[in-house]
Amino acid sequence: MTMAPRLFVLSGLAAAVLLAVGGGAQPASGQVMPPAQPAGIGASIDDSTAFNSTERWLIPYYFQRKHADRARASRAKSVQRSLPAGIATAPRKGDTLPLDVAARLHNLPGPLLRDLPPARPDTARLVVGADVILLRRSSGEVLDVMAGVIN
Repeated sequence: MTMAPRLFVLSGLAAAVLLAVGGGAQPASGQVMPPAQPAGIGASIDDSTAFNSTERWLIPYYFQRKHADRARASRAKSVQRSLPAGIATAPRKGDTLPLDVAARLHNLPGPLLRDLPPARPDTARLVVGADVILLRRSSGEVLDVMAGVIN
């Protein structure tokens, strides 16, 4: 096979991929069609009241890495995560924590906070047992929960 037929085959494949992706589909009136979005993406998640995708990836990754480091240690100790005093059950999205209980919760570790984007105004990312919550500081409302993140 010579070089010319190979280029022809490759350019034909590239054109087929572009057409399949939607690069060649244009309405007859000359207007550009917007790209199709997968179902469920868009208005359903508000970044001001939920963990964003960066936080949802970085927070579990950090704690998995810490768990792996502890497991490799020669004298790894098992740490039991319990709920702080004043909280009977793990908080869920929409719950309201008393402000005195919320003040006693721990922030995320410093190295993790340096990697995360800045917290939104009037919110805090806190550790509650094995969960990480996004809390509205002024009211104590739980905006979002990442359950079972901490091993």
